[in-house]
Amino acid sequence: MNKFKTLLFVLLGIICNSYSQKPTQIAETIEIENPRIVNFPKPMEDPYMIKVEIETTENNTSYLVVSLELYNGSYFVSPNSKRDFKGKFYMDLGDYTNIGFVDNIIETPKSIEEVDLHPFVNGTVNWVRVNTTYKQALRLKSKDNFEVFGRIQFTIEPRCTLEEIPFAISYQNGVLKIINNPKC
Repeated sequence: MNKFKTLLFVLLGIICNSYSQKPTQIAETIEIENPRIVNFPKPMEDPYMIKVEIETTENNTSYLVVSLELYNGSYFVSPNSKRDFKGKFYMDLGDYTNIGFVDNIIETPKSIEEVDLHPFVNGTVNWVRVNTTYKQALRLKSKDNFEVFGRIQFTIEPRCTLEEIPFAISYQNGVLKIINNPKC
């Protein structure tokens, strides 16, 4: 064992001594014809932009309209996915006393079911990979002035973060509108 330790120290000494000696000649400059450029992934700062608004049709039907623009290959699970996923696109109105959702959410363009073999999915899923708009019909339950605080929730991939976007709907003097930067 002592011979092994001695041999190891001698080898380490030789190696360290060879790296610490300064070269006496300047190395020749070599020009590389086809340099390999390595692009490291950048952190995904803005994987999407979201716009929330109220749209009223000619027959006085009001819709909550959510438009999502996706950037840098981002995607999320559609509310039309048949399977249950944590982080599936979801909209909620915290209080349904004065206003509520009517019918099903309308997705444009409609996502297509696909098979994803990733271990967290391992089956069918409706991924939303293109800019998409969601419309949800609203029904007024009161003619009194009110404010309702809601949220939009989904997991943005591949960043894998749960996004919660608050919004507020105001009904004042017969006008329904979205409040920017709600204090909820």
